[in-house]
Amino acid sequence: MHAIIRQGEGKYYVSAVFGYYKDITATDDYEKYLQNIHNPYWIVWDAEKRRLIKWLAFAPNTKYIIPQVIIIDADQSNWRKDENGVGCVVFLNRELLDSFLDRDEQPKEILDKCRTMDAGYVYEETTEIKTEADIVNLSWASGGFHDAFIAKEELKEDGTLYLLFEGTWGYKIEVWFRGDLEYDTSSRHSDEYDHFWLGSTVILQDGFVYLIDDDDMTVDKIGPGYCYFKARHMKYRIIPD
Repeated sequence: MHAIIRQGEGKYYVSAVFGYYKDITATDDYEKYLQNIHNPYWIVWDAEKRRLIKWLAFAPNTKYIIPQVIIIDADQSNWRKDENGVGCVVFLNRELLDSFLDRDEQPKEILDKCRTMDAGYVYEETTEIKTEADIVNLSWASGGFHDAFIAKEELKEDGTLYLLFEGTWGYKIEVWFRGDLEYDTSSRHSDEYDHFWLGSTVILQDGFVYLIDDDDMTVDKIGPGYCYFKARHMKYRIIPD
């Protein structure tokens, strides 16, 4: 698993992700709800990849939900986690992490294992959707396009469609479609419909990739009133704020 670690004001770095935890201590339902939003944190590298740190999932001291960790590679095949997604990579555990995370000097053997796990990963700013794993990664990175809206739509001279999505929490998303392009955005330009997306579905089928502005869609359900995109190729880029 890898993520963009947002530092604010457009600054960020890319890190492997080694764990995810929630510290929920409240007994009151509403306080549990608040802690579930504000207490979760990820275990990642610091910006210099010198030590492991806790990084809150959402920006603190604000009433807004602003992600500080944007998952760009969702592979957790080497994790142990519970039904709530809480856990870490197999060579770590909560007790071990708590024993050294707050220390400036951390166990060399642990850091070496983390560097070995991280070795060979290359962050590509622009990613093409080619596999089901790519779809999963986009879903994590985009938050399913929840609260997104199309801020810019431009059909290039070479037939490529360029989209800029804004409204996603803490970042923008650029998307390009090309090859046997078909799309309909009329519903999102109509006064009858809200221009914000609630969710999305990405589908690979018969040599095409589809992006549809609704959850749990299938190709056969696309009809009047749907905003959708179909092409031979789709790629995207995350732009942290």
